[in-house]
Amino acid sequence: MAYFFLILIVALVHFGFVLFVIAGGLLAFQWPSILWWHLAGALYGIAIMLVGWRCPLTRLEAWLRERRGERLVTQWEFLRHYLWSHVGLRGNEWFITVVLMMAMVLFNYRAYRFVIVGS
Repeated sequence: MAYFFLILIVALVHFGFVLFVIAGGLLAFQWPSILWWHLAGALYGIAIMLVGWRCPLTRLEAWLRERRGERLVTQWEFLRHYLWSHVGLRGNEWFITVVLMMAMVLFNYRAYRFVIVGS
């Protein structure tokens, strides 16, 4: 039972990080200094998608799932498991990376412009 709650906590933190990467710049309207944190997180998120790195939170959740006795097929991935598999995608399609990057730009453009330019 303890592994279930640990997996849940890691999954929620991971989901929060993904949301922050996609739209965290919007928090800059309230807290302008958060842009530096968002920029670092966004660059890290982009690098993970482009280079094919594996996020440490994904590794931790997969490790916890294995300890719980779950059988993981090949390389378990967070977004593939929680999002893409439910809409019939594998998660490694090129357009997913493009859509996520476009979403990041669209959600964050005004915030970055507001904080940097002031308008």
